[in-house]
Amino acid sequence: MRNTLLILTVIAAFVLFTLGTGSVQAANESFPKVISLGTGSVGGGYNMVGVGAAKIWDKELGVKAKVAPGLSLSNLQRFAAGRLDTVVSPSSWGIAAYNGMEEYGFPKPIQSFRVLCYIFPDFFHFVTLKKSGLKNIGDLKGKRVGCGPKAATYDKIVGKRLEANGITYFGDNPAIKKTFSNYNDLARLLGDGNIDATIMGLSGVAPFPALQKLMEEKEIVALEWSKSALDYEYPVFPVGVIKKELLPYLEKDHSCILGGIASIIVRQDFSDEFAYALVKSIHQNLPKIAEENPYWKYPTRYPEIMTYDSGLPYHPGAIKYWKEVGAWKR
Repeated sequence: MRNTLLILTVIAAFVLFTLGTGSVQAANESFPKVISLGTGSVGGGYNMVGVGAAKIWDKELGVKAKVAPGLSLSNLQRFAAGRLDTVVSPSSWGIAAYNGMEEYGFPKPIQSFRVLCYIFPDFFHFVTLKKSGLKNIGDLKGKRVGCGPKAATYDKIVGKRLEANGITYFGDNPAIKKTFSNYNDLARLLGDGNIDATIMGLSGVAPFPALQKLMEEKEIVALEWSKSALDYEYPVFPVGVIKKELLPYLEKDHSCILGGIASIIVRQDFSDEFAYALVKSIHQNLPKIAEENPYWKYPTRYPEIMTYDSGLPYHPGAIKYWKEVGAWKR
C-alpha cells in the first residue's frame, strides 16, 4: 500500500511538472530565437548595458541577442531599415528620431520603436578648479571653456541652455572662448590652467574616466545654472539632477543638462508576451546584472528611473509588467 501511494505521488508530481514546463515551453516557442541588438561603441556604457541584457535574455529566455556596436544616429537608422530589432539608445536621440528632427539627422520620423525601460542618465555639468573663484555659469563670460569633444554634437547639447543663462554662444561674437577636444584633453587643460572651466559627464553612478582622474588630482566645483536656464524648455536635452552622494565635490543635489537616458527600445511589432518577458527578465535579475556591470547599478539605487517618462511610447507588454510590479505611476 505504501509503495502504491509512493508511485502515485511520483506520477502526480511528474504530470504537474510536465504540464508546468510544457506551458513555459509553449510560450517560449513563439519567441524569436535570435534578435539583433544595437549598442554603443565597445567598452562604453551603452555597449555594456547591451551586453548585460543579452546575457540575461540568453540565460533566462533562450534568446540570443547578437550585439552590434554602433553610434546613436546610425543605430536608429539601421533600426528603421529593419536591420536591428532592439537598440540601447539615449532618450535624446530617440525623441529626435520619433519627432523627425532633421537637424539631428532624422528628416523623417522613426516611430516603429517602443520603450522597454530606462537604465541610467547621462549628466553633463560644467566644472572648474575650486581656486578659480567661479561659482555660476554666468561667471563664464569672457572665459576659456571646454564645450565637449565635437562642436556639431555639443553645440546642440549646451548651446541653447547657455544662451538661456545669458551667455551668448552662437554667432560671430560668442561670450566665451570655446574649446573642443576629447574629455581627457579637456580635463588636462583645466588642470594645467589653460582653460577656466569645462563640461564633464556622469553616466549613472560612474563618472567619465577623465572626470574621475580630475577629481583625484584637483579640487573642483560644479558651476550653478540660473533659474531662467533651468526653466528653459528643451525636450531633447532637458534638465536632470545629480544626487549629491554621487560626486564628492557636490554639497547639494546639482541641476544640470541631461544628455539622455539610456533606454532599451524594441520593435513595436514584438508580441506583448515577448516584450513582457524581456523586461521581466531584466528587472528580476537586476541585482545580478549590477554586480558584474557598473552601468546597471543606477536603477538598483534609483529604481524609478526604469519607468521614466521621456514622452516616448512604451511597449504595451512592458507597461503590463511595470503595472504588475507597481512601478507604473501614470
